[in-house]
Amino acid sequence: MEALTDIQQAVYDYTRKALQQGQPFPSLRDIAQHFGFQHTTARFHLKALEKKGYVRQRSQRVSDYLLPDLSHEIEMHPGCFDLVARIPAGAPSPVFDETPESFSVTHDFFGGGDILGLTVVGDSMSGDSIADGDIAMIKRQQEANKGDILALRIEDEITLKRLQIKADKAHLLPSNPEHPVRVVPAASLEILGKLVGIIRKV
Repeated sequence: MEALTDIQQAVYDYTRKALQQGQPFPSLRDIAQHFGFQHTTARFHLKALEKKGYVRQRSQRVSDYLLPDLSHEIEMHPGCFDLVARIPAGAPSPVFDETPESFSVTHDFFGGGDILGLTVVGDSMSGDSIADGDIAMIKRQQEANKGDILALRIEDEITLKRLQIKADKAHLLPSNPEHPVRVVPAASLEILGKLVGIIRKV
């Protein structure tokens, strides 16, 4: 592939690190804020990376990119998952603490797709038999149906909850009655993915 300029390499490294930590591909706003760019400059560098083959746009959305090499790794090792982070099932906490662990399981058991494993911390979803220390298998997507349990990002925090939108407010719904419903501005919320399975270590 064609060589990158220093700033293109920095943007590429930033996007790769985010994906390796289990985060979605950074948005134009994320990239612009991280590097102090304007949105148009962030888009310019992404387009340069795309032209040189380092990233690939997977939909018509401007910032919906992926890294071809990471996708290839998933295809080559479909039964191996990196345990990329911890996700709070309680009060939200800073996004995606790193962990070096990994585990193997049949990928198709969870329906295929772009799936990552997150360690559950807390008991706010215990009404759904989701316990502290379980591994939540999250399929990356930005859409949700009523009743889905979701990995959600609220600014710089993440949590595992059901979601209900009322007007401009997002209600984060626990299934443990000892935990309160949290209400946040809907505009501050991002859906990272949907829970598609739980693995429990015994």
